[in-house]
Amino acid sequence: MGDGTMLTGLMVSHCYKERKRYTVQLDVVDDRTGEVRPAEKVLPVDFTQETVLNFSAPDTVRVGQVITCDAADSQMPLCENVVVLWDFRDGYVTNGRRVQHAFRRPGQYAIRMSLRGNGPDPCPDSHCVSRPIVVVQP
Repeated sequence: MGDGTMLTGLMVSHCYKERKRYTVQLDVVDDRTGEVRPAEKVLPVDFTQETVLNFSAPDTVRVGQVITCDAADSQMPLCENVVVLWDFRDGYVTNGRRVQHAFRRPGQYAIRMSLRGNGPDPCPDSHCVSRPIVVVQP
């Protein structure tokens, strides 16, 4: 898989630990003869140029408890100017990679984080992701 992992089967799945470039090599084994054809196909995989949407936040908090949401892993590498926007779905919106907020009422909210990129081409671009949070009485 380009990171030292070897998998077998007609269909495989793999999660990489680091966001970088990999070269995946497909070796084919002929079931009838046992012949191995190395490097039947070689695929470059470049995770450094992929848009990534991810943020950390707690699953459950108490009313009035300050939480921190962090979008440090999120990226839009093809855009020069990226703004991180937050909507806590309780009337509070803000921006920044790492933000804090305290909910005033109990309930279930879908925190929404958006990446907005500007220039150069192919920007402008925009992507968003949301994550549920349950706010309970103290």
